[in-house]
Amino acid sequence: MNKKSSWLIGAICGMALTFGLSLGGYAVSADQTPSLSMEQQIIGAKSKGDHEVLAAQYEQDAKELQAKAQEHKKMAKAYDKAGGYFGADGKFDMARHCNNIAQKYEDAAKENLALAKMHRGMAEKAK
Repeated sequence: MNKKSSWLIGAICGMALTFGLSLGGYAVSADQTPSLSMEQQIIGAKSKGDHEVLAAQYEQDAKELQAKAQEHKKMAKAYDKAGGYFGADGKFDMARHCNNIAQKYEDAAKENLALAKMHRGMAEKAK
């Protein structure tokens, strides 16, 4: 066997090994079931536990939205410090834009907390 053919065989074996190892991450055992989508959870929510799970998810989403709102508020302050970055026409204020986005995230967080509260109420009434 010459050097060229042994290099080729080694390269093919290496690629096969890499491919095989990369597929290993996609293996799923028979006892694992895919998680339900939020839509499926809402449609199927009947028990106290079902509603508690939904409430917890809405609360988690609200926390994430609040964090994004805080991030945009910080960005607005940074733009203010940098002079606001008005566009060529002088009409676009980046700080105001970030504050508007922050407000939308805060509003969405409040809505998620309201949904969580409703599901907690449904959980209390459920069997």
